[in-house]
Amino acid sequence: MSAWPEELRTVRCRLRKPQPGDAPALFAGISGDAEVTRYLGWTTHTELTQTRRQISHELARWQRDVARSWVLLADDGEAGGLFQLIGQGHALRLGFALARRLWGQGLACEALQALVEEAFSHAAVCRVDAVCDADNERSSRTLARAGLPLEARLGRYILHPNLSPEPRDVLLHAKVRR
Repeated sequence: MSAWPEELRTVRCRLRKPQPGDAPALFAGISGDAEVTRYLGWTTHTELTQTRRQISHELARWQRDVARSWVLLADDGEAGGLFQLIGQGHALRLGFALARRLWGQGLACEALQALVEEAFSHAAVCRVDAVCDADNERSSRTLARAGLPLEARLGRYILHPNLSPEPRDVLLHAKVRR
């Protein structure tokens, strides 16, 4: 995944590599908010130190060249989203979470479009996909609007520990280079 920009800009978004100082805003708006983390693959953080560790983990994965994460900065300059691309070679997986204060403004869609565009600027990338819990209609619509149409429903595919200890169905959205 080498040669990825540490910062991307869209008309209304600035996405940049996470920094340790983002932890308080990310904890307040995303990782510590049970409604935001409801459909994520990790439990809601109860302490700021958990979010600090998550940022350290993301930065280490950036260093190891196995994943890229970007923080979405809102108009006020505060971290309000976390976006990620994981994978190697021809296929990448998108993930994202957005603070509730930014829901319904089209910012997630705009950021996802920028990441997909960046991904396909790399000649080796032929596929970008994302999964969301089958009950997460909001994320499914956002992915479709961002240019990743629904491809399949995968049964009992992933654990979403904030919902159930059992694997749950997900919707697979993807865009492929033809």
